[in-house]
Amino acid sequence: MPIFESRTDLHGSLDQVFDFLIRPANLQAIAPPQMQFVFVTPPPIIELGSRLKVKAQVYGMVQELTYEIVELNTPTRFREKMVEGPLKLWLHDYIVEPHSSSDKVTLINRIEFEPPGGVLGFLVTADSILEALEDGFEHRREALQKQFPHPGA
Repeated sequence: MPIFESRTDLHGSLDQVFDFLIRPANLQAIAPPQMQFVFVTPPPIIELGSRLKVKAQVYGMVQELTYEIVELNTPTRFREKMVEGPLKLWLHDYIVEPHSSSDKVTLINRIEFEPPGGVLGFLVTADSILEALEDGFEHRREALQKQFPHPGA
């Protein structure tokens, strides 16, 4: 099963970064603009069991996707699982780890996925998904580093 991982060092505490991540409005704000990523009636703060319905531009089509928060360990980790969408499997872990420097944390986004089957699977391959994730998380990395800049910046 393919796994994508992105690591981003951020200037802030575990609590600050985690608090930012559990707010759907913030996740929407750091999404790449070309995705047109919009939450449909999200809760203000993610909780265990929260269902998050989104509309996003994916492979040239606007799709509705639904994720459920299936794990929540404040302030270090939560996991979302796609429960409605085109992929056979999508598990996205948001992990916030203390950094060796006391004023930093490392945000790890780890996504385990399985491409769709059938005819769609010939177009939406593991490689194409990995490439799209790499591009999208580069944008997120930059947006997060602006949100949590070096104190001297």
